[in-house]
Amino acid sequence: MKRRMFINSCILAINIMGLSALMPEKQGSAENVTITWFGHAMFLLEDSQGTRIIIDPCREKVGYKPGKVKADAVLVSHHHYDHDDVSLVDGKPEVVDTIGRHTIKNVTIDGIASYHDEVKGQKRGSNIIFKLFVDGLQIAHMGDFGQPITEEQIAELKGIDVLFIPVGGTYTIDHKQAAEIVKIVEPKIAVPMHFKTKDCKIDIETVEPFLREMAFVTKKGATIKISKATIPKKTEVWLMDYIR
Repeated sequence: MKRRMFINSCILAINIMGLSALMPEKQGSAENVTITWFGHAMFLLEDSQGTRIIIDPCREKVGYKPGKVKADAVLVSHHHYDHDDVSLVDGKPEVVDTIGRHTIKNVTIDGIASYHDEVKGQKRGSNIIFKLFVDGLQIAHMGDFGQPITEEQIAELKGIDVLFIPVGGTYTIDHKQAAEIVKIVEPKIAVPMHFKTKDCKIDIETVEPFLREMAFVTKKGATIKISKATIPKKTEVWLMDYIR
């Protein structure tokens, strides 16, 4: 009797193992991407394997004091002082400041062409939208996007998981334009950036006008963790704090 029970248990275990092998893995469901905001348009992304990417590091004269940060790569949307202080990044990071596809370890990055102003760069030059594929997530950083959005750009960004979008106006799109882009693109999470804070020394608009345009807003800390399994189903605006 005991021998028969033992054999049956073994058969059951083998069947369970066989079924598990046939079931598809949930890609990106367990991996967390950590995002930290240093102020203005400067973010640090770290994936589940420890790859660290800095986007648009700003110089201290902007008003923020991010200090030295270690990273494998630094992305620069355009070469203005409030977005391109590569000296803040420790080590020998790869600098990405061109359009097209790039690979940093296990992270794929697409640089998408855009303009810093509404007249095809005649005022302030060109700008790069960076779209990153990280742990099953699609994350986009719009840099100093300043133009009416095109159908091609909408197609690239439509339904993205996280969108970092400037909302302060003057040098970029303003709060109404930003809100309209969020409504069209429908990211799962929209993170406003490039707006006036108590530390920012650049004369741009505060975040409040943008927030009034949006349906669902929640406040977050300077660091957040997200994964494909935990992002919201519908668009939410996450207002992050910044590292001080």
